[in-house]
Amino acid sequence: MTLNKTAIEWCGMTWNPVTGCKHGCQYCYARKIAERFKGTKAWPNGFEPTVHFMRFADPLKMKKPQTIFVCSMADLFGEWVNDDWIDGIFASCAAAPQHTYIFLTKNPARIEQLAVKSGFEEFMNSKNAWFGTSITGKEDSVDRLGHLIASDLPNQFISFEPLLDYPFNDDLHQGDLSGIRQVIIGAQTNPDQYVGLEWVLKICKSADRAGAKVFMKDSLAGRWPDRELRRELCWSVNK
Repeated sequence: MTLNKTAIEWCGMTWNPVTGCKHGCQYCYARKIAERFKGTKAWPNGFEPTVHFMRFADPLKMKKPQTIFVCSMADLFGEWVNDDWIDGIFASCAAAPQHTYIFLTKNPARIEQLAVKSGFEEFMNSKNAWFGTSITGKEDSVDRLGHLIASDLPNQFISFEPLLDYPFNDDLHQGDLSGIRQVIIGAQTNPDQYVGLEWVLKICKSADRAGAKVFMKDSLAGRWPDRELRRELCWSVNK
């Protein structure tokens, strides 16, 4: 079974029925792992997008409720991912509703499309399905946020990680996070990169205005007073 315990603070387990990605992000930790273990059973094609059908039924084998980050080593909603792969994964999730499923993508436009065309609208609107997008700075903020919110799904979140610069143009966007329920904030690690604390404060204020919870990752510790680290989550995590 390939449900794996994880050190990621906001989830309990990861599940990778699809691995690999074509975004080409310079800071990607998954690419480093894939290239190191290319040719192994886990990474037969390195970081080339690959489906692992034998893993699809894994959530059904775990009866105890878990919080599962789906495709932590891929982008399930990348344009290169086959619709049938997504359908099969959604079907497995719907068949094991005891779990909470966390989906994170850099291509929320695909989520917007699937929300009305996938045939899994009931699952995508269920209480145990969360859909989010990664935002690292101004270049990807407004477009990704707009597509995510336009999906009109009840459980939406944003991961500001790695936070490379302040993500909003206050003159145009003003950090409006209306419709977002959860915000995660983290710095780049390995190598470490500075996070402006004023950026974090502004994001927190935007989250508060929207009624969203804020979870600051451990990567902010040491740059932010530990007693002020906010660790609020809309979902529960069993470690």
